[in-house]
Amino acid sequence: MRGILLSILQLACICVADIPSWDSWPHQRVQVNDDVSIHLRYYGTGPPVLLIHGNPQHSLSYSTVAPILAAKNYSVICADNRGAGDSSIPADGNYTASAHADDFKKVLDFLHINEAYIFSHDKGSGIAAAFAAKYPSYAKRIVFSEYALPGFGYEEFWTPSSGGGIGWDLYKNWQLGFFSVPDAAQYFIQGREKEMLAWYFWHASYSGNEAISLAHLNRYATSISKPGFLRSMLNIFSVSTVTQDASFFNASLGANPLAMPALALGGEASFAPEAVLQQIFGPVSSDLQVDVVPKAGHWVLDENPVWVADRVLKFFGEDSQGIPSVDLSFLTNQVTLV
Repeated sequence: MRGILLSILQLACICVADIPSWDSWPHQRVQVNDDVSIHLRYYGTGPPVLLIHGNPQHSLSYSTVAPILAAKNYSVICADNRGAGDSSIPADGNYTASAHADDFKKVLDFLHINEAYIFSHDKGSGIAAAFAAKYPSYAKRIVFSEYALPGFGYEEFWTPSSGGGIGWDLYKNWQLGFFSVPDAAQYFIQGREKEMLAWYFWHASYSGNEAISLAHLNRYATSISKPGFLRSMLNIFSVSTVTQDASFFNASLGANPLAMPALALGGEASFAPEAVLQQIFGPVSSDLQVDVVPKAGHWVLDENPVWVADRVLKFFGEDSQGIPSVDLSFLTNQVTLV
């Protein structure tokens, strides 16, 4: 299986040979309010695609998928969420999906973009849903992956099951409950960030320890080891944040599901079969497609990036009207923070 996957990746590399590696993409920083600046990378010319990552990762999670999208003539915007990667930590400690959505609205406004395709993963899917609920004209099509919104199923993963004698064990999602009390989680994780991440990536994978490369594991560990960033990573899982998110989603989507076309993806070793995705996202979207990512667990962007990119491109390509192309080269060597 690994040999087949490597062959597919090699073919993908040929297709994106003219696209610089993600690490060499231009950087941009957008001051979205007095104490939060959002860091992003961007590349390409064409209809804009906004990529929104989950936790405990940051924009690095799209480093394979993003160049494939750019090679197909999209302008790809790959941002770090507030308190993650190279974005700043909000002084007010607000990590709700709604607050994140406001950040991305301001990022797109800064980039002179008023309509985009959205591709999200994990906690990023909550942010994407909030963005689409608050600013529907900005989200032409939206892809969710590997998440259930608070108020629409997240609590079932967060809470141990006592029915039928089945409770939590190492293979269940007990970490969601653990992370929900950031004071305790920070106390036990600090100084062992790499060990926690290594377990987390293995635990939720299809392919075991090879799901995330050692180089990326080290970069994620370094990122959340920066002062304040472990706490930021945990705060998005906190009881307070999840409760506020559930209230927001119930109020905004309970009687008014999203109208724009949506695609929900789940790894075959995680959010599957398709009936599970339909159950979770059916109440959220009135125009929904679902699909299962083969040979992947939770980390679909890492375990089967070519399949995921192709499926997302197919979905975006179904938009018969399209959206205007953008060219972000105007940002080159421009002073924008002052």
